[in-house]
Amino acid sequence: MAGSERLGPGCAARRAAAWAVSESEPESEPEPRDLGAAGPAGSPPAAARPAGRPRRRRVPGEAAARRRDRERQKEQETLEKRRPRREAAAAAWRLLWPERCLRLIEVCSDPGLLKDPGSDAWVKVLSSLDCKYSFEPQAIPCSITWRRNMPNTLSIPDGPMVKTEEEKEVLVLVEPEDFLKRLFSLTQSFVNAPSASQPDLNQVLPLADLEGSSTKTYSLAVIGLDAYRRCNQEHGRQQALSSGKQSPSSQPGPELCMTQEEILEALVVLQLWGNIEVLLLDTWQEFGQHVSALTKAIAKRPYKRQLESQELPFCTAGAWASGVRVEKDGTGLWQVWKRQIQQFNRVSPATAAAIAEAYPSPSPLLQAYEECSTEDEKRLLLSDIPVKLDVSSKDRRVGPDLSRRIYLFMVSTDPDLVLDLST
Repeated sequence: MAGSERLGPGCAARRAAAWAVSESEPESEPEPRDLGAAGPAGSPPAAARPAGRPRRRRVPGEAAARRRDRERQKEQETLEKRRPRREAAAAAWRLLWPERCLRLIEVCSDPGLLKDPGSDAWVKVLSSLDCKYSFEPQAIPCSITWRRNMPNTLSIPDGPMVKTEEEKEVLVLVEPEDFLKRLFSLTQSFVNAPSASQPDLNQVLPLADLEGSSTKTYSLAVIGLDAYRRCNQEHGRQQALSSGKQSPSSQPGPELCMTQEEILEALVVLQLWGNIEVLLLDTWQEFGQHVSALTKAIAKRPYKRQLESQELPFCTAGAWASGVRVEKDGTGLWQVWKRQIQQFNRVSPATAAAIAEAYPSPSPLLQAYEECSTEDEKRLLLSDIPVKLDVSSKDRRVGPDLSRRIYLFMVSTDPDLVLDLST
């Protein structure tokens, strides 16, 4: 055929075989196709896909974002669960602040302390404190104990609302006559005893039958001991000068013949062997002031213990934690210098400010030390600087102790030098 290609015998045989297979299949009408829904080459037609919502194309990073959202939500739920406990701990910590801690303390006094007519003076001092006080019988007559009433911050439905803790301090008031008799018995017990033997302290303070006495810290207070000794010694001299025989009951006891050295020796034995401190007072007013100071110290003890447990206990809360910003023009250096001075023991912000105002930086202070002629003058250079506490109070001085410590800190080259001798 003109204009057409000639087919070989092999091609004709293959075409015949193809027609033979087509004729063996059943005849069926071809299914209509939607040409507009046809996909790319090699993909099935749209009618063959399962019915349902269309497939959504994933955005890169969407899985990581969902995972972060789940983790953030889990952290938020954990914080919400911990919030009540954190708030309770914060509330308990606020109760221990120095301006609030006295409200948790209760002073428990034995009713025997009210028998003396002068006891009204110390009760008046006690009532001026912002704390509770009660009079109830104690294990030791004429003694004072302390307890702390802490609100129970844990959410325990059946637990008590207030948790009471007994403090370890016990203050015992002893009459001068009774105290001298106890001291005399103590001195007689170890006069002839071996040097290595332990004295019998139960003669001064009987604690053998008291439960939990080993965990307590005892101290004795004696009011008017010197006056009692002088009065009885004068009375004994008058009786010796008077004519006539003295009855055995009117003769002074051997305890009144104890010298001041023997009394001091017995007090040292009590301090070393029994850790019993003896406070000799003259009036009930001094006794009340001692009880007041001891109550404040006991109330502030948890707060101070918490501060000492921190990593830097000398840094107080508030502005100390954030530090001082020093500008390029030197603004803030004076505050840094003041806070460096305040890091010394027992230095208040007012004292540090007074020294920093007199010497605005370490350089003028070192120059002032060089101008001093003697060593004592250098040590006492800062002692007379006035310190203003507030508007209503009187001025006080820096003092020789702090002046000496600052001087040694500024000029000493010994790294092992102890600045504070009281520690």
